[in-house]
Amino acid sequence: MDDHEVEAVHIQHVRNFDTLLLDSLKFLLLAEDADRTEGEVFAFSRASITYSLLLLEAAANICVEHLDLGGAVHNEIDRLPILAKFDFYLRTRFKGRFIDRGTHHVECLKELEALRDSLVHLKPQRVIWDGNPDDGMETTPVRTRSLQVRINPKFWTFEDAVKVSTGTHQFMTYFFKEKCKYRPKMVASLLFSHAEVPGDKNHFYPHLHRSKKARILSIGVDLAYVKIA
Repeated sequence: MDDHEVEAVHIQHVRNFDTLLLDSLKFLLLAEDADRTEGEVFAFSRASITYSLLLLEAAANICVEHLDLGGAVHNEIDRLPILAKFDFYLRTRFKGRFIDRGTHHVECLKELEALRDSLVHLKPQRVIWDGNPDDGMETTPVRTRSLQVRINPKFWTFEDAVKVSTGTHQFMTYFFKEKCKYRPKMVASLLFSHAEVPGDKNHFYPHLHRSKKARILSIGVDLAYVKIA
């Protein structure tokens, strides 16, 4: 190579929201297809739920990045809880807009955040068994109040994975469509951005096969708030 030749360097700021999204949906469908008598249904359900729970904080962090606040202020806001990040974005980006803390969507978000925290900070849980613990299931599983998801991740099922995925994307719809009033392409320009500051044209659309998208919608998970190819 000539001393004066400079090889082109392309820098992308990869946020991996698309990876979390597609993996959460992939494992959701695997959980639906899994043999209910085998333990793999629990493993697939746990994987789907874990990725779904990570989506919310990823989206909140991307919104904060979109504000382009600068190092010190950004670091302070980055330490806020997930709901506070979404609310801060609304109040900063739009005059007179904020999240109503009394809505069903917010209650579900708090439950999802608590599920994520309980998964990271594991604590002993009291389990009442139906028969032998080696063969049985929980007799009366403890569930969250609004979403009715099992608290104990050991027994997360396909039904739990659907509830978590539905709750996650319903909040996204509430936030981006109802509160921000963004169109799906604008949401994609944020969540799938490769730019240093998300929200411009430097983004892409992840691909999801039409049959899988229809199947996911039939389960009850609506992704219409964001543009997907």
